[in-house]
Amino acid sequence: MFEPKILNLEIWRRLTRPGAQLPHALLFAGPPGLGKRELAEALAARLLCERPREAFEAACGECDACLMWASGQHPDFRLLQPEASEEEEGAGTPEGEKKKASKQIRIQQVREIEAFFFVGAHRSGARVCLIDPAEAMNAVTANALLKILEEPSPSFYFLIVSHQWRRLLPTILSRCRRIMFSRPQAEAARNWLAEQKLAKGARWLPFFGDAPLAVAEAERAGRLKALEAVIQDLMKPQEPLALAGRWENLVKAESTLGMEELVIAVQKWLFDLALCAIGASPRYLPAQADALQSLAKRASLPALIQVQRQLNTLRGLANHPLNPRLFLEDLCVRAFSPLAP
Repeated sequence: MFEPKILNLEIWRRLTRPGAQLPHALLFAGPPGLGKRELAEALAARLLCERPREAFEAACGECDACLMWASGQHPDFRLLQPEASEEEEGAGTPEGEKKKASKQIRIQQVREIEAFFFVGAHRSGARVCLIDPAEAMNAVTANALLKILEEPSPSFYFLIVSHQWRRLLPTILSRCRRIMFSRPQAEAARNWLAEQKLAKGARWLPFFGDAPLAVAEAERAGRLKALEAVIQDLMKPQEPLALAGRWENLVKAESTLGMEELVIAVQKWLFDLALCAIGASPRYLPAQADALQSLAKRASLPALIQVQRQLNTLRGLANHPLNPRLFLEDLCVRAFSPLAP
């Protein structure tokens, strides 16, 4: 029996057990980094595979349908996700310049899915539409999708991924079977990372909410190296203005590390400092417990709480700071202000 190399095998087995009947629409819900998209893709490949599948088996990977799936050219599969819109590209965009990524799924994309929905399958098998993330649809777009969901079609499957499923329209939720993804046990998360040859990343699991795929993505994108430098700077309080200059260079050099993620890292460091100040263990950086406890002896708990509130406001401005250097200087001054000289 060949099962896919995914984190959530218990969910996979539930959906592919003997006699399992999949509904018209499945909603994979839960925090990011838990393998929802990966499982949805494995299930889509199995549905499109043209060789008979036994219980629990993944797609064969060898038939014509699987080869088309692997090449991203299967005619009976559609992926609905945010993409650059014509307005955001701009008529005067210099050649070779990247499009500005949209955070919304556009109404036109759903209309294209509607046309796909009402056309018969090209290969006389299943048709699959994967939507990720569903919360990227505004009310107008979601209502357009709802019209399709209200007319189930044989052998047509919607696999819908959502990191914030409570934001979805109740009418959308009522037409999907919700599959909840929870954080794995620590040992299972470490084992999965080890299988991906990322065993060293296991110490970052608490920082990423025990979501192993989030750790893996950060490592492969180069963000862990940048975050490591940020945490090391925070553990050694220094002149804020000089640190702001270093962080500005870090964000520019490591384009995968966004300004908001930098603010979040500082927030988690402050939260752990506050925990250590009251005699508790750090939540996000347990590997740095000794250094945090030493710093906490110099920290003012009321000041830590006050700065956390201030950083919530800064985080809302992080993606579009008017002056990145001044923004980082402000962040650094606030971050070290609870520590007595």
